[in-house]
Formats: sequence, structure tokens, C-alpha cells
Amino acid sequence: MKKKIQFNVPHLTKNSKKFIKKVLENKNFTDGYFQKKCEQFIKYNTKTKFVSLTHSGTSALEIAINLLNIGKGDEVLIPSYTFTSTANSVIMSGAKPVFVDVDKNLNIDAEKLEKKISKKTKAIIIVHYGGFPCEMNKILKLKKKYKLFLIEDAAHAFLAKYNKKYIGTLGEIGMFSFHETKNFISGQGGALLINNNKYINKAKIILDKGTDRSFYLNKKKYYSWKGFGSEYRAPELSAALLFSQFKDYKNIQKKREKIWKFYYNKLSKFSPKKFKILNYKNKLKVCSYHSFVIIFGSFKKRDHFIKFMKMKGIYCYFHYFPLHMSDFGKKFAKEKLLNTEKVWNGLVRLPIYPSLKIFDLKHITKSIEIFTRLL
Repeated sequence: MKKKIQFNVPHLTKNSKKFIKKVLENKNFTDGYFQKKCEQFIKYNTKTKFVSLTHSGTSALEIAINLLNIGKGDEVLIPSYTFTSTANSVIMSGAKPVFVDVDKNLNIDAEKLEKKISKKTKAIIIVHYGGFPCEMNKILKLKKKYKLFLIEDAAHAFLAKYNKKYIGTLGEIGMFSFHETKNFISGQGGALLINNNKYINKAKIILDKGTDRSFYLNKKKYYSWKGFGSEYRAPELSAALLFSQFKDYKNIQKKREKIWKFYYNKLSKFSPKKFKILNYKNKLKVCSYHSFVIIFGSFKKRDHFIKFMKMKGIYCYFHYFPLHMSDFGKKFAKEKLLNTEKVWNGLVRLPIYPSLKIFDLKHITKSIEIFTRLL
């Protein structure tokens, strides 16, 4: 029977069951030991001011928008090539998302950003696609020039760096995702990073369902309602799973980097004649190696490739449907974003996760080589 190579297999470590069992034994399922350990790990390793573990990256984005008082009448610049959460966080506040094209590395195009800035623009949300940092020097100059807020959607980019600074710490607010498809997993989970002290107290109120509970815990008999809030924090079982991954983070990242570089070395000879691959070589940038993508010149070739690889027992997938092309996105703008649309037509993601073996990788790259002969 032909072995199947899945697109993604969530990685578990020797501590995963052990830590989850500890939560069950302690019977402390919220605001517990592992939640605090995860927050400490992220804060220490990214050198940020405040970290809260959330139940999703999506919720971290929603909090970010609220913290910056973004609302009706405001515009927020975002890439069209991203997950719906990036745009939904803006829309839920009453603000309007303004879609921007992507550059050659599928990040928001810093050269095209300025043309989209208007008097209504209040913030930019950047997405570090595949874990490769955006062109931060240019973006930070625009942020300063127009006095805009900057939110980093770093769902793919935990432990990535730009100019020796960690992604997620370069704007007012950053976020990570620990969904089961990411490098480090908690099932569903995320993290909110705050890099400006002025937003921390408000964040605590939002995270405590609108109360001042965290200010008076163990100091006062009661707490009260102070403002908007919801249940955004990650449960202890999810945190236990995530912390088991953090205990093995160097090994996990090393394996992903090794797989990424194997693909790059094997497939470079086909680019750009048969398909395009992204070049992540940049002295200022350290990638998280979340995704490895190849981009064909047409939808037909992409579709043919995915079916061919499935016949070989290898599961590959395309990625985002551009937001500006979607039915809902067209309510906010009807425009052409040429690079985004070209990328959507041809992009395929290859399997990349720590349990892939060398013979799996050889089978994948050999199958790709065979496919190129059909082109």
C-alpha cells in the first residue's frame, strides 16, 4: 500500500501527555501554571513588554484593534493575500479594510503602501507571510511619517527576526498563532504582544472580560466592571500542550529549517523556468520556516500539479483566496491587485513538519521533478 504524505502532521513531544496529565491531576483549568510559563517564555525570548496567551491569533487581533481605538470612519491598510481574520478584526470594529498588493515574497508591498494612505488611515496591519519578515525599514518610515499605528500579524512568524529584533515587537502590538497548522501548537491558540506600556492596563481589562480583577487579585474582596472585555485567554490544557513544544523549540525549528533548505536546494534548478520559488536569503531577516511554496504560471498548472502529487500519495494545497476578490471583500473595494491575483492562480504549499523523513522529502522532490517533464 502506497504511503501517504500528509500536508500537515501536528508535532507532539515527549512532554505533551505528561504536561496535559499534570493539568488534569491539578484540576486547575484556567489561569494556571502552564499559561504563565508560556507567557514568560514568549516574553523572555522576544524581549517584549507584555504578553498574554489567547485562545486564538484571531482574538489577539481583535484585542489589538480595540486597544488602538480603531473604529467607524477609520481605514486600516492590510494585504489582500491573508487569512480572513486580518480583515474581520477591522470590520468588527466598524472600520474599513483597504487592500494592498503583495511583493515578490508575498508580504504587503511597502512600495505600494504609501499610495493607499489617506486622511482616514489610522493603522497598518502587516502579515509576515510564511514566516519571512516584511520590508520593515520602509514600513516603519511610513508609520512615522504619517503617524500611523502598526499591528504585526505574525501568525506564521514566531521566533523570526528583522535586523536582530523579533517579529511581533516592531509595532505597537503583535500577535502569534499556535493553531495546529503552525510551527508550535496548542490546538487552537495565540498570543498578544504589547510593546507600548500605555496599552497594558486597558489590555488587562479587556482580557478579564471588562473587569479590573487582575489589578486587585488577592488584594481586594471584589472587582468591578470597567469597560469592554471578553473571554480571550487560553485555557490551561492548551497552554500545557504549547509549553511542551516550547521545551523542545530549538529542535523543532532546526528540523523545519532543514526541510525548508532541502526543498530550496533541490528545487532551485527548476526556478523560474518551471515554477517560481521564494528566495529567503537576506542578511537582515531570519525566517521561521513556516511554509515552503512554489508558484506556477497558471491556475491550470497548479491544479494539475496538486492532482498529480495526490496520485503519488503526497498532499499539497493552495493557500488564501484573495480577500479583494471574495464576495464579501468586494463590498469594500473593487480593484485589481495584479501580483496578488497572479500568486493566487499558481501557488502551492508543500508539506513541512518535523516528522517528515529524508525518504519522504526525496519522494516529494522526485515527484516534482517528474511533473516538470510534463510541462
